[in-house]
Amino acid sequence: MTADADPKLKQLHQRFGDRVTFATLYVREAHPGDHFPQAGTLERKLEFARALKERDGLPWPVAVDAVDGELHQKLDPKPNACYVMDTEGRVAFRALWANDRVDVLGGALEDVVAGRSPVGERSGKMVPMMRGLARMDEALERSGPTARRDLLRQVPPMYALAKLAGLASRKDRLAA
Repeated sequence: MTADADPKLKQLHQRFGDRVTFATLYVREAHPGDHFPQAGTLERKLEFARALKERDGLPWPVAVDAVDGELHQKLDPKPNACYVMDTEGRVAFRALWANDRVDVLGGALEDVVAGRSPVGERSGKMVPMMRGLARMDEALERSGPTARRDLLRQVPPMYALAKLAGLASRKDRLAA
């Protein structure tokens, strides 16, 4: 999901970055593998977070959760949620998936910048999941063969969908 969310978040950062502080919370490896296993120490998590920031060219800070994922568990243990905080530090808006619609997240940011607290949630699942699946093959490749093998063994239908979606997505990007 991160691979699909980053371009959308960068677009919003270009639009709002001078008025809104952006940050990514590195919580855990979604698809641990040979290159990026699940970090067992804070030092290793910091190393992986730096690699994420560099690889994806993120123009905002990447914060690192505790090894046990304490903050992530308190927020919501689902992966890739996006939170918009108001000027009082309260959660004003939450998108279940950070790669969901830019216009919806942009609207929440517009409200906060204007001093309004949007108080809401976007919980769409199917479209963000399909977008993420289209980029999953890339993520598995970066993580290494163990990540690919584990997904194939644990969730064969998802592995097949990710493969097909990745092929279709690459074909579309090449055609553009």
